[in-house]
Amino acid sequence: MRLGVDGKCLLPPRAGIARYLEGVLEGLEALAPADLTVEVLQPRRPRRTLPWVVWDLRRASARGLDVLHCPFYYPPPAARCPVTVAIHDLLVLEHPEWFRPRWGNTLRAMIPRGARRADAVITGSRCVADALVATCGVPRERIRLIGYGLDHRRFAPPGAAQVTATRRQFGLDRPYLLQVGAIEPRRGVDLAIAAAAAARATTPELELVLIGEPRAPVAALDAPPPWLRRLGRVDDAALPALYAGAEAVLAPSRGEGFDFPVLEALACGAAVVASDIPVHVEHFAPAVELFTAGNSEALAAAIERVRGDSERRVRLGAAGPQLAHRFRWEEAARLHLELWREVSRR
Repeated sequence: MRLGVDGKCLLPPRAGIARYLEGVLEGLEALAPADLTVEVLQPRRPRRTLPWVVWDLRRASARGLDVLHCPFYYPPPAARCPVTVAIHDLLVLEHPEWFRPRWGNTLRAMIPRGARRADAVITGSRCVADALVATCGVPRERIRLIGYGLDHRRFAPPGAAQVTATRRQFGLDRPYLLQVGAIEPRRGVDLAIAAAAAARATTPELELVLIGEPRAPVAALDAPPPWLRRLGRVDDAALPALYAGAEAVLAPSRGEGFDFPVLEALACGAAVVASDIPVHVEHFAPAVELFTAGNSEALAAAIERVRGDSERRVRLGAAGPQLAHRFRWEEAARLHLELWREVSRR
């Protein structure tokens, strides 16, 4: 089977979709199926996503591929081979106010039609699968639920010496709360700042550390407090120790399709405080401290529950790696491969 994969998301600037595609490709490499040839398709020069998908991928689909897989929300129209598409969330349809109009308008036009046109739609969450049926009109039988995975060689509980060295490297000599991910309003940075300010009433030396690059302006960051640290993009190799060294890892997002930083933090034994949005509840509820999404007071109370109860912290720290162990890229790749073989025979 000759499989074409849209690899544009692997080029900078990278986001969570690159994590997904890298994981699936690494899983395929581990499986090493003898009958599979994978062609990762990428533009030779900078190219906007819409023309890349509509023109370049459409032409590529006519070059003898058995299946074309599109990891970024919509496939090319009138593809010349069977097509699968990964749709990680429908936030752009459900909350258009969270997205830049031009970019959001494109996705709102392309996602529903592309989802109905694809031979199969892959998503990682039941709540997204339900929304694909209700919002986009995709027949349930054409949706395949395939979970995400994790690089367990990298994301695992680090040793105390590694945590100490990494904290020293980044100058983190005070207790800190940590939030990881692209910085934009829906990610709840404003909630994290308000909750951290409340926690500082009892722990004045506490800092809030943000890891991630800005994607959209956040009003709460226009005049940030002096105890807020922004580290920007951090190499993956440093993340396990930064997760494990935090008083709590915060995931206050108002909406996600998944949430890789939560899974990574759990795998590293961190205590995670997460909003009770559907994907957090579906995937992580047994191992995280949940709070009411959008409520900074509830987030502050959850932080204090974690920080003030050593038994709770130990319980969360033990539950995280056990839950994270279930997320394996090799299994995700195996399920993708089964689907691609099925689609290619139709």
